[in-house]
Amino acid sequence: MSARSIQDAGPADRRRAGIGVLCGLAVALIWSGWSVATRFAVTTSLGPYDVTFLRFGISALLLWPILVRKGLGLQQIGIVRLGVMVLGAGVPFMLLSSTGMQFAPASHVATLMIGTMPISVALLSGLLFGERFTRQQLGGMGIVITGVICIGGYALIINRAAGEWRGDLLFLLAGLFFAGFTVAQRRSGVSPWHATALVNCLSAMLFTPIYFLWLKPNIFTAPSAEVGFQVVAQGVVVAILGMYFYSEAVRRLGAPRAAIFGALAPALAVLIGMVVLKEIPAGLTLVGIGLVMGGVGLVVTGARHAKA
Repeated sequence: MSARSIQDAGPADRRRAGIGVLCGLAVALIWSGWSVATRFAVTTSLGPYDVTFLRFGISALLLWPILVRKGLGLQQIGIVRLGVMVLGAGVPFMLLSSTGMQFAPASHVATLMIGTMPISVALLSGLLFGERFTRQQLGGMGIVITGVICIGGYALIINRAAGEWRGDLLFLLAGLFFAGFTVAQRRSGVSPWHATALVNCLSAMLFTPIYFLWLKPNIFTAPSAEVGFQVVAQGVVVAILGMYFYSEAVRRLGAPRAAIFGALAPALAVLIGMVVLKEIPAGLTLVGIGLVMGGVGLVVTGARHAKA
């Protein structure tokens, strides 16, 4: 929906768009807080496997009635699209991002994974569905790439000993996975609650046996306060509220416009990380974050004039 179409829309359409914007803002706040909470977990007493189990195990307990009532919806969604949704926002995505946080700070995950996600959404839409890009969008993509080089260049060349570049690569891959979920969910036609229940419940069913039978759970030895905090942060706030608000924003605004709110997450993550984790970004990293945010804005606003 373009700026002109919003002005010309009726009250119902404006209300629909307004609710979508509020959902998008909630997503930005939740995602930025998630990056800090997960970074704290995997650098203290819990590991990537633990936060992955807590995210999907807890949320599945709360969401299974929706899945029982709605079913898998294979006829409507299709097996391939369902697989993309579960992989894109499920266990592989969570393991990639949480493992990366063992190497790189919260500001990197918010920028390289969440911030570049709209670029991945646009590229997938163009590759799979023939969406064309305007000059503004192409310019924005170039700015985003420059920002990524600033962040990755600092990690790879200047701060190579810290191993942050490993996390940066995992964040970029995780962002591509979630972009796949975004495109698939948008075209699935299912409700946000149904999509959220599908991803979380199926992920829990697949990962829980692996976690307890073949991995080493730390949730029984870690401090109970830390485990309890992650239960709420991962299993309720992010897995349920974050997924719901994001799916609702995609449904009301479309995938490209909904994804722009991810561009707000890097700045919020930097502020929260500075206060909670005492992580002060380098000057070049801050430049990269600013470039990514600006480039994403150009890409998404440029889509208003792009031809389908």
